[in-house]
Amino acid sequence: ALRGSGAGGCESGAAAAGTGGGGKAAVKPVAAAPVRQPTATKQAAPPEPAQRSQGWVEPDWGSLVTSLGLSGAARLLASNCAFVRREGQTVTLSLDPRSESLLTKQRRDALAEALSAFFGEKLLVDVSIGVQAGETPIQAESRLADERLEAARQSLEEDPNVKTLKKIFGAELKQDSIELINPPQSE
Repeated sequence: ALRGSGAGGCESGAAAAGTGGGGKAAVKPVAAAPVRQPTATKQAAPPEPAQRSQGWVEPDWGSLVTSLGLSGAARLLASNCAFVRREGQTVTLSLDPRSESLLTKQRRDALAEALSAFFGEKLLVDVSIGVQAGETPIQAESRLADERLEAARQSLEEDPNVKTLKKIFGAELKQDSIELINPPQSE
């Protein structure tokens, strides 16, 4: 790249060839210095839990899982567990047997760390497989989706236009073809 001065001169540091009588001046190009891109000096911190509690409170497990700031497989593990009880510093959870493959020491430790940070005290997590204490967040979400789908089916069956089509043309509503267009968005 050539760098020119405001008056048409040249700042290349090279002398112009020729003698001032209308001859053409040769200009030696100056290579542009490489531009250094700024680099991040800090790594992104993991998401902070939405709310921190002042101490232990018997949790609504589904809401708590959302508030813990977990991601990936650790969040999936927590979502497939149901809260059973707390004894001392140990939180006992029950894992749906169909999700047993999610249970690893690393994920259990990540869950314990998130619970400890949320409640402001050191907690351990014990996960029992199949000892169902209640509905897991994933099971609750599935149940709610089924309930919404059933409500949609009933609504269609009761729709006056659908009833008219059935009466006039002998139409049938194919139950398996009904899908929710706008299911609720999770987070």
